[in-house]
Amino acid sequence: MSFQAPVYLWALLILPVLAYLYWRARQGRGQGFVWLPDLERVRLASGVTRSWPGWLAVGLYGVSIALALLVLAKPTAALPTPDEQAGVVLAIDVSGSMMADDLKPSRLDAAKAAARSFVERMPAGVKVGLVSFAAGAVLESGLTADHQGVIERIDLLERRANTAIGEGLLESLKAFPTGANHQVAVPATVILLSDGRNRIGVSPQEAAQEAKRRGVRVFTIGVGSDDPNASVDWAGFDEAELRGIAEVTGGRYFAADSADRLQEIYRELGSQVGWKLERTQVSGLVALLAGFCLALSLMVSWGSRRLI
Repeated sequence: MSFQAPVYLWALLILPVLAYLYWRARQGRGQGFVWLPDLERVRLASGVTRSWPGWLAVGLYGVSIALALLVLAKPTAALPTPDEQAGVVLAIDVSGSMMADDLKPSRLDAAKAAARSFVERMPAGVKVGLVSFAAGAVLESGLTADHQGVIERIDLLERRANTAIGEGLLESLKAFPTGANHQVAVPATVILLSDGRNRIGVSPQEAAQEAKRRGVRVFTIGVGSDDPNASVDWAGFDEAELRGIAEVTGGRYFAADSADRLQEIYRELGSQVGWKLERTQVSGLVALLAGFCLALSLMVSWGSRRLI
């Protein structure tokens, strides 16, 4: 937390003075200073010495004063806000092995469902694109803030033959606008999902190096399990290759062996991409917290028949 008017933090020095005056008032059995209206008479009438609820009330009252003084300094905090300049491309493997049913109802259907949920959770204004890849790569939807349109394109994805992971990544890079030296001009992320091995086209590592050069971060997801009853013969995805793509570009690799796990991965990614930290004044929140502490102090004090 930082402050727009830090000079007012000097006002916090009044707290030790108030604490001292309160202690002196307590030494005089309450004669002198009355911190809250009418509570002194309640204390004297009760004839009961202070117990821990009373000290809790005093502490809460002191916290409320400190928070109220902090408001004067106009506190700010870095809070996540939607980044309308950001772009996210979902690259989804649609090869034949994606019809295996170890992820229910199939890998492809599970991937489509998780991708739909991801897009639905994206904050308004964040641009999303879609690429499918098998023997080649197809830009199904360019970067757009029309999230419903992207969801409709996800629903239309169909199986094709072969697997070209590198081509899928290169096609994803083309979706981002570039500036000087072919560097991507916006915060850019690719989320690439595959259940196989690269069999055709440019190598995934070559594509990853191009993504790094352009400043695009790539998250990779390996899909599939060791279920011997899967309906499609499958040699397994190349975990080392997918992990390498993520490491080269500053992203992260995930393994999804169930539809539920795939949903979790996309939820986690949804909290990381499409957002930025922006300093925002939080004086209102601090003032609200100060009021809450004061109200709680009063409740504790009255409830225990103790003086604040």
